[in-house]
Amino acid sequence: MPPADPKVQVAASLQKDEASGVVVTADGRMFLTLPRVGVNHTDPALVEIVNGEPVAFPDTAHAVPSNRPLDQWLVSPLGLTLAGNTLWVLDEGKRAGIDGIPAGAAKLVAIDIASRQVTRTIGIDPPALRDTQQLNDLRVDPSHGPQGTIYISNNGFNKPDNSLIVVDIASGRLRELFHNQPQVSPAPGFMTWVEGQPHAYSAEQPSMPQGGVNGIELSPDHQTLYWTTPTNPNYYSLPTRLLSDFSLSEAQLQQAIHFEGQTSSSGGITVDEQGRLYVGDASHYAILRKDGAEQWSTVAQDGRLIWPDGLYYRSGYLYVSIGQWQRAPGLHGGKDLRTPPYEVLKIKVQP
Repeated sequence: MPPADPKVQVAASLQKDEASGVVVTADGRMFLTLPRVGVNHTDPALVEIVNGEPVAFPDTAHAVPSNRPLDQWLVSPLGLTLAGNTLWVLDEGKRAGIDGIPAGAAKLVAIDIASRQVTRTIGIDPPALRDTQQLNDLRVDPSHGPQGTIYISNNGFNKPDNSLIVVDIASGRLRELFHNQPQVSPAPGFMTWVEGQPHAYSAEQPSMPQGGVNGIELSPDHQTLYWTTPTNPNYYSLPTRLLSDFSLSEAQLQQAIHFEGQTSSSGGITVDEQGRLYVGDASHYAILRKDGAEQWSTVAQDGRLIWPDGLYYRSGYLYVSIGQWQRAPGLHGGKDLRTPPYEVLKIKVQP
């Protein structure tokens, strides 16, 4: 395990639940999702870090479990992103110990940060939704569609069920693409290292966080969508002018997929204003960066980077939620090996 990197600081430290999605606004406000898919906790599942402490956002009624209809509160939010002054939350609707995804649980929720009001909810229901899906992350493309387009990664849950999902915000229309195709699926025979131990992909007997397409990100001009898969070294891109066009056939879109190369991605990915791509590499306790010259470099290497999960770039800093998903009860015969604190790290990025 590498020693602490002086460039790496603790931006948030949680004592009860681990974070996945992370967003930091231009004025420095930090928001986190605390999903219930690993452990079905009863704490707020969407929080703002205020004076170092997690505070329910937009309020307790939306962030804490209740007897209200499932479409009126955040059941298990995983993905999180920012569009203007609006937080877009991806609620996968799946909770540990509860079979399936109940009606109304899976959804997209838009929250205006200034007013703390939910301004839009788009339900994700059958036939677009299956119990074996895991709606993981999202990005909002404001440049296509009357009100923009949302792209969602579905990395599957307990069995191969992988895809990209495209949502037209104005109409709420959904389209699923590339279901279980090689570009969004685990690579046969894939093996990697997590916390110093080798792990092979196994849908039947998983020993590490796995699945299909996970991290997605837009280029700074919103014209390209990139995606990575934790169990497949290949990563890909597609022009958003095509991906957002519901009139194009899946075959046409399949032909437009661009192979970008290979990388080591544990979870989320992000880009800076120069279009440089950042990925987490749990096998080396590291964060990697790819620049415009197609060159990879190490941004940071630190023993705390055991599973770099959500990544977010803001104003010269990279924010990384550190997952302990590889220690979750579901991977260890029901025994919870996670240990607090659950951290979000902040890394100064070199120009």
